[in-house]
Parts: sequence; C-alpha cells; structure tokens
Amino acid sequence: MNMPSKIKPSTKEYKRDRNNRMTNQFTWKHYTVSGTSTEDLQKLYKTLPRKRNIIEKELVKRGCWDRDIYNKNKACDL
Repeated sequence: MNMPSKIKPSTKEYKRDRNNRMTNQFTWKHYTVSGTSTEDLQKLYKTLPRKRNIIEKELVKRGCWDRDIYNKNKACDL
C-alpha cells in the first residue's frame, strides 16, 4: 500500500488529559494534498516549487485550475 503525496512531513499530535497535560498517547497527522483545503493549496502553489505539479493536479481534479488565474495572482471562487 502506497502513501499519498504529502505537502510536508507527518507530525505526532499528543493527546492531553483533563488537566491539559500531555500524555504518552499520540496520533499521526498527515499533510496530504487531498486533505488540504483549496484555499491553502492555492497559497502553497507559489511557495512550494517542488510540489507545484501535485498541487496543480489536485486543483484540476477539484475543478479549480485556470493557468490565467494563477498568472494574475487571483483566487478561484469555489
């Protein structure tokens, strides 16, 4: 089973008890392209040149990709 492409490395999120202290229990937080909002992907498109191809593919899949919009620095309204 292959892991989907990630925007940034996965992190551990530790659970807290009722006194707001961290416990030894944690869950993994994965930053995948499909789990990221459209607005965040549009912001990351300019700042992550190595990830532009997978971000562009995801925006095309969501129906929010127009090359002219990104050349003029406008946002897609969805």
